Amino acid sequence: MSAVYCFHCHEPVPSGTSFLLEFDARQRQFCCAGCLAVADTIISSNLADYYRFRTEPASRANAIPKELEAELSSFDAPQVLEDISNKQGELTELELSISGMSCAACAWLIEKQLRQLPAVHQVNVNSTTQRCHLLWRADTTPLSGILKSLASIGYQASPFIADQEEQVFKLELSRYLKRLAVSGIMTMQVMMLAVALYFGEYTGIDASHQGYLRWISLLLTLPVVLYAALPFVSSAWRSVKARQMNMDVPVSLAIYYTFFASAYATAFSTGEVYFESVCMFTFLLQLGKFFEYRARSRARDATSNLLKIMPVTATLLKNDEQQAVSARRLQSGDCILVKPGETIAADGQIISGQSSADESMLTGEYAPVSKNIGDLVMAGSINHDGLLQVNVSKPLASSRLGQIIALQQRTLSQKPAVLQRTDRLAKYFVERLLIIAAATFVLWYFWLDADRAFWVTLSVLVATCPCALSLATPTAITCALARLNRSGILIKNAQVLDVLPELTHIVFDKTGTLTEGRFSVSDVTLFSSDYSEEQALNLIANLEAYSEHPIGRAFSSSLSTKLALEQVNIVVGSGISAQFNSRQIKVGSAAFCAVTPQAKAMVYLCADNQLIAAVSLHDALRQEVPALVSQLQQQGYQLLMLTGDSSDQADKLQQQLGFNQMIKGCSPEQKVAEITNLVSAGHKVLMLGDGINDSPSFHAAHVSVAMQSGTDLSKNQADVVLLQHDIGLIATLLQGSKAAQRGIRQNLAWSVGYNLIIIPLAVAGFVSPYIAVIGMSFSSLLVVSNSLRLLK
Repeated sequence: MSAVYCFHCHEPVPSGTSFLLEFDARQRQFCCAGCLAVADTIISSNLADYYRFRTEPASRANAIPKELEAELSSFDAPQVLEDISNKQGELTELELSISGMSCAACAWLIEKQLRQLPAVHQVNVNSTTQRCHLLWRADTTPLSGILKSLASIGYQASPFIADQEEQVFKLELSRYLKRLAVSGIMTMQVMMLAVALYFGEYTGIDASHQGYLRWISLLLTLPVVLYAALPFVSSAWRSVKARQMNMDVPVSLAIYYTFFASAYATAFSTGEVYFESVCMFTFLLQLGKFFEYRARSRARDATSNLLKIMPVTATLLKNDEQQAVSARRLQSGDCILVKPGETIAADGQIISGQSSADESMLTGEYAPVSKNIGDLVMAGSINHDGLLQVNVSKPLASSRLGQIIALQQRTLSQKPAVLQRTDRLAKYFVERLLIIAAATFVLWYFWLDADRAFWVTLSVLVATCPCALSLATPTAITCALARLNRSGILIKNAQVLDVLPELTHIVFDKTGTLTEGRFSVSDVTLFSSDYSEEQALNLIANLEAYSEHPIGRAFSSSLSTKLALEQVNIVVGSGISAQFNSRQIKVGSAAFCAVTPQAKAMVYLCADNQLIAAVSLHDALRQEVPALVSQLQQQGYQLLMLTGDSSDQADKLQQQLGFNQMIKGCSPEQKVAEITNLVSAGHKVLMLGDGINDSPSFHAAHVSVAMQSGTDLSKNQADVVLLQHDIGLIATLLQGSKAAQRGIRQNLAWSVGYNLIIIPLAVAGFVSPYIAVIGMSFSSLLVVSNSLRLLK
């Protein structure tokens, strides 16, 4: 019997479920009540075209617990709204970070849904950055109402605050785009005029017509040299002041020397003009720089939604009254109330209540940690099922989470090593090129032919202009980045393309990297004939539906029939009890159920103190991992697993996969120490992880890779982000880096070889400026064409 998949999210539909909805004259099946409710909302809101035109399945929909509905309402507090939004007259402006978007149809659906709200004045959704720019009347519809409206169609949203650094980044990107547009448009216009001038040389052209075309070309070139090419001049000037010759020095000389020489020829009707070369050269260089900057911008947009991690609001207890405040304004000594399901807003100590907390993002330990009075809790961890009062010891900014996030602000953008080598080559080349050009002018002016001295020198500068050399590495890197991006790999730091071919060690995190990162049912042992396995799991799922515990979520797919439970009682850290069919039902630990522990079982179900079932859970291994590990081992890489999980599952994975080394129970500090030892021993190390606890390790390794399912912080810190749920992309990344390295070497070999051949010919006067332009253009075209091969 073939599997049935959910119409909304395309996940398998559990057997025995009956979540149905008619759409387009067909009965559609759903995996859970959440997906059914979302689909019903979308279709009844006249937004059914979403299902007809989407290109990717939606994320699985989860109903918002009542406790979290109250948390959404905290965004409506005046102090909180003031911190996260801007006032535009009577309107409020805010940017939202949206989870669950899978394709452009999602952006269309969100915009249509929000525009149905009367209070919304303007809404724009960017599916690439997964953000929504919103302008609405907050006095008519509160922010919580908008967030609930998005939740009703399956999207979770939270406020996003762009920092000053990102605003500067976007402004600079806009400048790149404007310069590229100016140089591109002017190149097309001047090239058309140049064709007329070139043909006129052979067919005869009236002097007045020739002068007219030259003057028009000069005017069209002015925006290029006065605006589009200015960054090269600024960079060259800074280089000269620092007494360091970079590539922009001869680039600037070639552009402006050629322009002024052509302007002189136009004004005095003598010599040739090369305005099209000025525009084309500037356009090609700007194009390469824009693509490189755009790639970094996309990486930043895709991974900088840090407010999904950082708590935004907190409930402050003051004089026994609850007050919604901004989490950033909490101070040491404040007392906050943390409700079930909420993110803890600051480091502190529990003074009332008991619960369990999910600290996997910070420690790597996926199992919940029990918390009682006197225990410490960390900002960013999630409170599961108890009500806590916490005395703040450190505000958010100085908490452990805040300190880890602050590391990204201190991360320096280092220039790739291959570009550093190119810069050294360019410096050597530039210095000698300027000496050769000056010597050529002196030689021709004083000894050979003074009338030809200016034009021969121009030929030397144009023919040997380091256009190909300056494009050799950036174009190859840009094409390699684009090719890997199409494969689902986002390179944020181009330096990794130089380091990856030299890797010797690859370090893996376990939870969420080698494994799926969530509990699932692995084995059910029945001890009573009163229940089948399906009935037992359905009963457990009904009980666990009242809990926010991660173990409870392992049973969500087993919920086939809603049962009428009474007197439900949650015992924090132990289990849940309820009355069902006049029987006392319990699910939880062996101690809670008062039964004898069974080997490997984690969850027990009993009725009237009689054991019904014992359930084993596990975190499933990603299906592509064994093949990847085998492939990497065959290629000679040393593989290590460093995990914060101290359970026996780490040992099982080691037995199954056969890593060269495995260390379990690692703290973030221990991971850093292990990687640092490898680096100190001269090894090249890649670190692959997904949690906040992996971020410090990312800094210690030569190359860091984050999973798409990882935290926003880990993706923001990493050099590489895997955009698909496929760890096998690591092999593609390694192959792509080797291809990029080959392309760079070929480009550099050609550009250097070309200059070694053309320089003697240009100095000897055998290369006219016209031929020099063709040679320079052909050299650049060859380099770009070779780089484009990396896209295939």
